[in-house]
Amino acid sequence: MSAPQHDSELFDELMHAELRNQPVSRYAIATLVFGLLGGLIAPLFAAVAIHRIRKRHQRGLALVICGLVAFTAWMGVLAYQVSTGTAWWQQWSVAAPGKLPEGVAHGLDLTVGECFWAPAASGAADVFRRPCAEGHTGEAFEILPLGDGPMPDILELYRTTLARCEADARPVPGVRVQVMTPTSDSWGQGRHRAICYYRFDAETTGQVR
Repeated sequence: MSAPQHDSELFDELMHAELRNQPVSRYAIATLVFGLLGGLIAPLFAAVAIHRIRKRHQRGLALVICGLVAFTAWMGVLAYQVSTGTAWWQQWSVAAPGKLPEGVAHGLDLTVGECFWAPAASGAADVFRRPCAEGHTGEAFEILPLGDGPMPDILELYRTTLARCEADARPVPGVRVQVMTPTSDSWGQGRHRAICYYRFDAETTGQVR
């Protein structure tokens, strides 16, 4: 009785070793990446990945599962935002379809002390100016002139300006410091500046400074 059992264990070990030698499905990796980013094509990659994993005996099923779990979480957050009217397109919606509301401005045109609807992450973006006494999620507190000449490396520009903003910011518990930085287009338009601003996690009223 021990010999067949030993052969079965040996066969299982060989099968596991063979499986470990199989490549990881690129579609499984893509499912994980797009799932973590909330990309709508994550389920499509997942379907292709599962088909190839079964047909070609590739690895990556765990990546597919993780990607789909992350995608489902993103969809849950999106559904919550839509149901509560806090999705980004709902915040920008107006009576006339396809038009931005009055008060929209380029983020690099903000002045110190202005309040606005802020983007979720640093970078160049259009913003919706709001009176500080009304609900808003951002407040500009410093303008950093960047000089003339060719545009600096965008990654280095972001790092240096964010560091300057953080160094000059007033410490406020629960408030993030972010920065508006120019793109090649806005730099070409003469916006050679960065805007430091406070980013509030929830809508607030009043001013920090």
